[in-house]
Amino acid sequence: MAAVHYRASVVIPLLLVVGAILASFLASSGPIQWMDNGMFLADAAQGQYFSQTLTPLDHPLYLFVTTALFAAFGPLVLSFMNSLLLIPLAWAIFRLARGAGATVSQALLAIAAAVLCHSVFWVSTKAEVYVLHTLLVTLAYMVQFNDKPRLGVMPALFLIGVLTGMAAAIHQLTFIVLFPLYVQMLWQHKARILITLPGFAMGFSVAFPGISNELHSGMNLIDIGHRYLIGIPDTSTEQSWQGALFRFDDMWHEKNSVGLLLLSLIGPQLVGLLLFPKSPTLRVLWCAAMMNFIFAVSYNVTDRFTFFLPGAVLLSIVGVIQLQALLPRKASGLVTASPLAAPMTILAVYTVYASGAIQLPVHKETLPFRDDIHYFMAPYLSDRSAEAFVRSYEQSTPEGSLIIADWTPNGALRSAQASGLLKGRTFELCEEVQNIDGYLNGPGAYLARTSYCDAIGERFALETLPLGYELRVK
Repeated sequence: MAAVHYRASVVIPLLLVVGAILASFLASSGPIQWMDNGMFLADAAQGQYFSQTLTPLDHPLYLFVTTALFAAFGPLVLSFMNSLLLIPLAWAIFRLARGAGATVSQALLAIAAAVLCHSVFWVSTKAEVYVLHTLLVTLAYMVQFNDKPRLGVMPALFLIGVLTGMAAAIHQLTFIVLFPLYVQMLWQHKARILITLPGFAMGFSVAFPGISNELHSGMNLIDIGHRYLIGIPDTSTEQSWQGALFRFDDMWHEKNSVGLLLLSLIGPQLVGLLLFPKSPTLRVLWCAAMMNFIFAVSYNVTDRFTFFLPGAVLLSIVGVIQLQALLPRKASGLVTASPLAAPMTILAVYTVYASGAIQLPVHKETLPFRDDIHYFMAPYLSDRSAEAFVRSYEQSTPEGSLIIADWTPNGALRSAQASGLLKGRTFELCEEVQNIDGYLNGPGAYLARTSYCDAIGERFALETLPLGYELRVK
C-alpha cells in the first residue's frame, strides 16, 4: 500500500510537469509577436552573432543563441525556444529543490508550480530573454546546493563564476538575484571565491566584442559598466533607467502593472514569500527571491512582472516545501493541487471577464486584434493577435511601400518580415522616419496607428483604411 501511495505521489506531480510544459508549447505566440518580443525575433534574423555595443538593452548571449538557432532551424523553432528551455529549467529546479531538502514529490511539484506561474508561463510563450537567464541563475544555485556533488570545491566555484558571467551577458538582474549566493559562498569558502572571477570572464566573453567597440569609441571601462548596469548617467534621457529604480512612491499610480506582477504569487509562491524558512539553504533562496521581488515590484516599467522570473522559480521551491510543512498530512492533496492555483484562478477571472460580467483595466492605446486582458493576464490561452494584424495589414500595403509605426506594432511587422511576410516593405519608427515624401508618389506610405505618432498625423492627411492609414499630401 505504501508503494502504491509513493508511486501516486510521484506520478501525479510528474504528469503536472509534463502537462505544464506541453501547455507552454500549445500557447506559444508563434514567430510573429508584438513589441520587444517581435524585435528579438527580427534581430535574430540579421545574422549578427555578437552585439556591437554594451547598453542596458543589449543582451549579448541571448543574441548569440537566438541568431544561431534562427540560422539553424528558422523562425518557427526559434519562437518555441523558451518552451524548449523549460525542459532543462525543470531539471535544474528539481536538482536545486532536492539539494534544498525537498522530496522527489515536492521537487516535481516545485517544477509544476514554477512553470505554471504567471510570469514564467507568459515569458515562455514569447521571444524574451528571461527564461534563459533564469535557467542560468537556477543552475548557479544548483551547483552550490547540489545534493549529489560531483565536482570539487574549486571547480564548482569556477563553474558558478562561468554561469554568473553567462547570466550577466543576458541581463543585469543577475547581480541582484545572485547576491545572496555570493554572500553565502564568501562565508563558506572565504578567499577561494576569487576563482569565480576568471570563470565570470569566460562566461561574459560573448560581450567582449561590444566592449571592444565601446573602448574604441572613447568610453572607459567604468562608464561602460555603469551604463550597462543602469543606463547612462543623465536621468533626463529616455536611455537612462535610474529614475525608474525603487519607485515605491509610484506603485499605486502604476497599480495595473503591479497587479500583473502579483499574479505570480498565486499558489505556493505566496506561502514561500510570507513565511521565512528555517533551513539555511531555503533562507538563501528566500533572500534572493525577496530581493528580486522588491526590485521588480518597485521598478517603474510596464512589464515589471517579467523581471520576477528568477524569484518566482525560487519561491516555487521554498513555497512547496513550506506548504507541505504547514499543512497536516491528510491535506497533502492541497499541496499536490497547489501548482494549479494560478492557472485556475486566472482563467476563472478571465472567463467572467469574457462573459462581460466584470470590467478590467486595459491600455488606453488599443491594438487591432489584441485583447489586452487575454494578452497580458491569461497566457495559458494562445494569443496570435500579432500574426492576425500582420496578415490583415499585408493586404493593404503593396510591395515597395513605407510602413511607419510605433514600437509595439513595429515589432510585429519586423518579425513578420523575418518570417517571410510583408516582403519588400520598408519599416520606420514614428520618431525616426525621415524620407516620407519620396514614397507618396510611388508605392505609398502607411501609418499603422496614430498612437504615439502625433507628428506624422499633423504633417499629412490620413486616409482611413480597414486597418491603419495611408498618408496623403495635405
